[in-house]
Amino acid sequence: MDVDFAITSDANRRQITTALKELGFEPKGRIFVHPDTEYTVDFVAEPPSIDRELVYEFAEIQTSFGRFRVLKLEDAIADRVAAFLHWSDSEALDVAQRSAAAARDRLTWERIDASLQKLDTKLPDSAMRMNIARGRLRRALDGK
Repeated sequence: MDVDFAITSDANRRQITTALKELGFEPKGRIFVHPDTEYTVDFVAEPPSIDRELVYEFAEIQTSFGRFRVLKLEDAIADRVAAFLHWSDSEALDVAQRSAAAARDRLTWERIDASLQKLDTKLPDSAMRMNIARGRLRRALDGK
């Protein structure tokens, strides 16, 4: 499993590598690994995109380490659906469905659908998978 980050400040790769090494992470290709966790850290292209659509609007969370900009939940769900559409990644669709179910009290179908409409479904297989994804996400929001 990995955690993806996009660099949205003036920090460069060398500064990030130095900071992560201080936390015990070591670079391995483009990702960073730590011997005590199964999670790897990856830095995605800047600006971040979902299915080649650039993302400019983010949610913000406040932590004891400062403020972080993160994908809005509906965009994170759309990102996982895009992996399902294009690479048949059923685990990504499972994550999208579980995320929608866990946040059904603060998500609406309209918000999710608006993010899904930005995805490329020109290929027949992608269109078929989108129908599957929409059904599963709709049921997740309905609590089924």
